[in-house]
Amino acid sequence: MPPANLKLLEELMVLFSQMLVDFPQLKEVDINPLFINENEAFVLDARIIIDKEKVFAKQEPHEHLVISPYPKKYETLWKLRDGRTVLLRPIKPEDEPMWLEMFQQFSEESIRYRFFQIIKDTPHEVRVRYCNIDYDRELGIVAELTEGGRRRILGVVRLSIEPDEKTGEIAFITADPWQGLGLGSKMLDFMIEICKEKKLETIYGVMLPDNYRAINLMKKMGFTTERIDTDTVKGTLNLQEEEQKSRRSTKKSAQASQGEQKEEPITE
Repeated sequence: MPPANLKLLEELMVLFSQMLVDFPQLKEVDINPLFINENEAFVLDARIIIDKEKVFAKQEPHEHLVISPYPKKYETLWKLRDGRTVLLRPIKPEDEPMWLEMFQQFSEESIRYRFFQIIKDTPHEVRVRYCNIDYDRELGIVAELTEGGRRRILGVVRLSIEPDEKTGEIAFITADPWQGLGLGSKMLDFMIEICKEKKLETIYGVMLPDNYRAINLMKKMGFTTERIDTDTVKGTLNLQEEEQKSRRSTKKSAQASQGEQKEEPITE
């Protein structure tokens, strides 16, 4: 017999998966048999059961999925201070080789600041843990630069949401060759906005006491810092208070604008 078209089978599996993502009303789907030759595919018999309760129920997007799909909405372009454009986006499982390349550009000091110890290498199991994540419970935003057809990761900021779904821990790092270009500030600011969108109430980061650049950056972003013990400093940001300050500032600006409009002379 001629071989089956495996590429077509892969495409069908992706389309089938997308159908389950788009329609939470599907309770059961049975396709049997599926016939594939070298050119075409045929469904010879199929059965679909609809969950009647979910047909009329209001659901949040992807609420029915065990693991949330790639959140493309968190992709944005941003320019470094030297004029080059990077793509800020969620990390993907296939980023493992680029993540390793980024790690190999870290100095011992950068590794100690990020991991609280000197790590010479990261095995595959560790890299998978950082790249293959559940986007609903944690999020990693990487800065990707493409030059001459080559893609590389310059830095990453991570968010781990705690079980109460109100608190999150943030950690960030920029590879040494790309420090001083404003990337750390941008990644942290971008992640703070994502935390607000996720309706977190408090976020925090834990740092070594001699990591002055990270501590000063967090203070600049509105975090309050405190010495936990001799080895760590904790920076905390109350997002609810930040949101209230933002609303008050917006209200004052609107009132000032209205006052200026009233004072303008009326001319015919």
